[in-house]
Amino acid sequence: MDDPALPDWPEDLLPPPFAAGERPGLLDVLAPLASAPEEGRDLVVLLDGVGADLLAEHRALTPTLRRLEGSVERIRTVTPSTTASAMVSLHTGLAPLEHGVLGYLGFDPVGRRAVNQLTGAPGLDPHAWMPLTTPVEAGARRAVQVAPAKHARSHLSGVAYRGWEFLAQGRGDRVEAVRTALHRGGPDALVHLHVDDVDHAGHAHGIDSETWRTALAEVDALIGTLLRRVPRGTRVHLTADHGMVDTSAAHTVDLAEEPAILSLVEEVTGEARALALHAVPGDGAAEELAERMRVLMGERALVLTRDQVLASGLLGPAATAIPAHVRGRIADVLVLARGRWGVDDFSRRPETARSMIGVHGSLTSAEAVVPLLRTIT
Repeated sequence: MDDPALPDWPEDLLPPPFAAGERPGLLDVLAPLASAPEEGRDLVVLLDGVGADLLAEHRALTPTLRRLEGSVERIRTVTPSTTASAMVSLHTGLAPLEHGVLGYLGFDPVGRRAVNQLTGAPGLDPHAWMPLTTPVEAGARRAVQVAPAKHARSHLSGVAYRGWEFLAQGRGDRVEAVRTALHRGGPDALVHLHVDDVDHAGHAHGIDSETWRTALAEVDALIGTLLRRVPRGTRVHLTADHGMVDTSAAHTVDLAEEPAILSLVEEVTGEARALALHAVPGDGAAEELAERMRVLMGERALVLTRDQVLASGLLGPAATAIPAHVRGRIADVLVLARGRWGVDDFSRRPETARSMIGVHGSLTSAEAVVPLLRTIT
């Protein structure tokens, strides 16, 4: 980081994914398959929550992926390292600063409210929220999304999967659903399967749990079955949206206990590992909020102002022209957690948020580096 406006970057956090002309590899996994496809079928499998570090540390549980590990690359995901932002970047090939999905909770500058980017909110049109054309919409390739039925009309599907056909699947029939989708799409089908078992297990029980390890082993078995049963010659692209770290109550800072700070906050978005704070109107409020957060968090987090976020390449290249639909969503202060720490205003969250063990969103290697495997059946 050479910009004098930027703070000293902690060694335990990776550089921003768009710093110094870099581009996170996740953006170039799926989008080119829709915009410039080769002849033949493509299956993209997203392993939610399976970071590259976690995969390397648990090789004994994943015989299928271990057999193929010579073909596995380590690539960067976007910031924040969370499903909503990463999924839209995966499907559009765009930086969060371009598509506008800036975290698990996004800020609606019209309604002045926090909006869950997976489920949306009443009156919020996914097409208006992310008005850019997706590669599948612009292309002629037949694309099929395989997911649980509840995802068919979700806000995230309306943002990321426009132009895709939908095929519902149950947890026990994913392989057959993928086979059906590949045949339905024809000889040049593009199919996407989102596997979230490991992510759910991590959030509820942590990555250092038998439940999480069982989920990872079962997902590896699913991949092995898919590789055996999809049509011969199918190109399989396997990646993830983010990794995960474990936290605890002892490593959690609750802003509900900091009234002086909250008096400067209009809304809290993002997530506990990448908390986005929107300051109340008024001269100097954002600057004071940033300084108070630096004092509160100390070595537990990196606190950045809006200008520092934009200059650093966190959400997109520093020279990006910010689209009109994105401009009002960018937080005044972004808090990137370090170590096992998390920070949020839990008075605004359901009790399940406080009890979450596995978390993600920040720039540690465990969260921000994901695997990419390409193979042909």
